[in-house]
Amino acid sequence: MKKTITLAPDYSKSSFFNDGNFLFCNTFTKQLPFTDFGTFQMKYQNKQMSVSISTSDQAIKIEDEKGEKYIQIENVCFKKILHPKTQQLGFRLSKNGQYAEFFGEIVDLWKSLKKYVIQADFLLKYKLGSKIGEGYSSSVYKAFKIINGEKFAVKIVDKNMLSRSNNLEKQYLLNELSILRQINHNNLLKLEEIFESEEKIYIVTELLEGGALKNSIFKFRFAEEETIILMQALYRTLNYLHQMNIFHHDIKFDNILLRDQQDLTSVCIINFGKAQILKPNISSCRNLNHHDSTSIISFFRKKDIYAISIIILSIFTKKLYQESSLLDELLMKNYQNVSYIEFMNLLPPLQQFFELLFTEKGRLLIDTLTCQDILSLEVFKLHFQRRSSKMNHGLHIQTFDLKRQSRFLPRPSQKDNLQLSYLQKSLKLPNINDSCEIKVTQNQSYSPQTENCLSNRLTNEYKINNQTPRYSILRKFLSPNV
Repeated sequence: MKKTITLAPDYSKSSFFNDGNFLFCNTFTKQLPFTDFGTFQMKYQNKQMSVSISTSDQAIKIEDEKGEKYIQIENVCFKKILHPKTQQLGFRLSKNGQYAEFFGEIVDLWKSLKKYVIQADFLLKYKLGSKIGEGYSSSVYKAFKIINGEKFAVKIVDKNMLSRSNNLEKQYLLNELSILRQINHNNLLKLEEIFESEEKIYIVTELLEGGALKNSIFKFRFAEEETIILMQALYRTLNYLHQMNIFHHDIKFDNILLRDQQDLTSVCIINFGKAQILKPNISSCRNLNHHDSTSIISFFRKKDIYAISIIILSIFTKKLYQESSLLDELLMKNYQNVSYIEFMNLLPPLQQFFELLFTEKGRLLIDTLTCQDILSLEVFKLHFQRRSSKMNHGLHIQTFDLKRQSRFLPRPSQKDNLQLSYLQKSLKLPNINDSCEIKVTQNQSYSPQTENCLSNRLTNEYKINNQTPRYSILRKFLSPNV
């Protein structure tokens, strides 16, 4: 990879993020809570003074004997420095060519600032690894923090490609950064920090090593209970976004990843470039200019809910859909492409969930349906029994995919329970001779040879078809016709 050229000590005037505003402002209109970080020495315009600093999510408040002023910290350029005389550690904030320097105990203050500011020393902090993704104007790599080897993902954006494209790509980038800075949820991508060089922008985020949800769904056999918990996690995450008036607009399989490919609760929604933040008092929107604010929010909420629900439908049917086409059909309340929903033969609460979203039964409710309403459905009130130990259930797990272990006990049907009960109470396994011929009799008892032979035959049967439940094989061997 071509070596990156670093920027000048004060690069704020030429920065991609320079919006033309100055560093300081005398007032801050938003009513936000501020956290006090103590007293610092501020050097500004060749004058040094003692100031008190407190921060909020979007601003720094600086108080001195003359009053208070503010710095809106989003996309302000940041650089760590040393005081020329005392060698005390400090930092410089700069914007549009104007800068101020601060010296004091900066460690805690830095933690509150780092995802908002723009730094310039990426190659001094991180080492790039292999490429894991690519887009129109960007590539995604694994990256390792030089100081401790911690793994991250870094999205490297080509500034030249952004300048050659229309303004939409730039807006997507700024929009995504703005939203990533605001959100804080276990099932949403976490932003670490942002860097800029002369030619590139580096967006450092957590590394989601589990890969795409789509790959795990079709690679492993997950229990129905695990899938329901996945549903709950997705709708809770979407509810969190909607409560903040953030609407994703681009929910699809490709934008849902896992931290751990065998743990569906580690699901994570990414890619907020097309997302929108709408306030309840808006009167129009670039997409729906002729609707009032309530209708716009209702439409965007319904669009996100349907997008998540299509993914869940794919998981249960093991079928990939043309997500955008099916979404358009559902938004028009055309349910012909999912007419088989009523015949899916699922648990009653789960069947009720799908019928509400994909059949005529939900036509009147869908326009006002929220994620909170969905989370109150019966399907999310079911109680599941977790396995006490993976080691204690090796025999059962062996009949499924050897690459993973479900964290939930299987739930046999009522018919299976009755059959298993009959096998356990009414039948005793016979002694097995060397030819392994099985004859069921009522008076024979267990023997070591019986258990060994059955175990070997069960293992061979598993290798032929690892999807056959163990108790079904037992019934086959114990059948009088064998």
